[in-house]
Amino acid sequence: MIFLNKFVVSGHSMEPTILAGTTLLVSSIPYFFKEPKVGDIVVFKRLRKTFVKRIKKKEKQQYFLAGDNISDSLDSRKLGWVRRDDILGKLLWTLS
Repeated sequence: MIFLNKFVVSGHSMEPTILAGTTLLVSSIPYFFKEPKVGDIVVFKRLRKTFVKRIKKKEKQQYFLAGDNISDSLDSRKLGWVRRDDILGKLLWTLS
């Protein structure tokens, strides 16, 4: 099991918070101890792709995720609610 993963952002959906080309360090460890919460930035899998979004709403073990750049974001408005099991981890650091 890997506890720290590196991802490079390819789109603009999280701008201005996270710019395209930014490297993200993401960990599953924080969610061993507590559940993801509204406001967390997470990486998740859907349709065999990896996405980075912010948690906007939570209902039981499902999350409504959206990009900060709402006008340019493929998110829960189209993809639907995301199951807890599909969340790979929480954003810990960004590297430019």
